[in-house]
Amino acid sequence: MNAYTPAEAFAVATVAAAPVNDEAQRARLFDQFNAYWVNAASEGVPYDTIGTMSVMASIYGILAKYGKTTTAEYLEIMAESVRSGEFSVKQGA
Repeated sequence: MNAYTPAEAFAVATVAAAPVNDEAQRARLFDQFNAYWVNAASEGVPYDTIGTMSVMASIYGILAKYGKTTTAEYLEIMAESVRSGEFSVKQGA
């Protein structure tokens, strides 16, 4: 399965292991994402490539659920957050 797989396929594949609430889902997904990131980096995939792929997969997911207008509005808000310094990286990181 991948980002292009219909949501219904994910629901069927994960029904038995589904967390019971939003916070449990977020925590589980955070752990899975961190493991993915570490595994990809340990295989030599550059961080900027992992990040770019992650952002693109996220955009496709948001677009599929909310449509073009809402996704574009969300990305405009995110761009302003980046410009205002809400996201920052320590020098040398």
